[in-house]
Amino acid sequence: MADSMQTATGLSLIRSGVSLQLFGLLWGLIVQRTPFPRLALTVHIQSMVEGAMILGAGLLLRQPNNLKLSAVESRMVWWGMASVWVVILAECTNAFWGTNQILPIAAAAAGAKGAVPWQEQIMTVAHVLPSVCLIGSFAVLVRAIFRGQDMKKRQ
Repeated sequence: MADSMQTATGLSLIRSGVSLQLFGLLWGLIVQRTPFPRLALTVHIQSMVEGAMILGAGLLLRQPNNLKLSAVESRMVWWGMASVWVVILAECTNAFWGTNQILPIAAAAAGAKGAVPWQEQIMTVAHVLPSVCLIGSFAVLVRAIFRGQDMKKRQ
């Protein structure tokens, strides 16, 4: 059961990663049409990089000889990786809003002076919560990879 869940999660992540990269490529076509093109460019680049990251995680999960995840661990990895979409979509809106509290360096480079408080709050929540989820995903993956190495040494 756990292997089939892990394999299904892997395929889902592969689809998500490839879709995120396609989204990034399409988003690249409108970067110059946004009020804050530098922030829009960040979305384009981040979609490509994080799409590759999710794709890589999906490919890793499709290799049950390299690591084994329980059903709960598979769900944790999936939710953490899926949370990247929240960040990407929030940053798409930020290319129009120009918030500056959660990503001050990018905002300064874009000339963003800040947005109304509720927009700043949405951006903060849309970055902090998914970051925690993504860290959890990678913690599960790292643990599983090293757990797999320990199991091979014992055999």
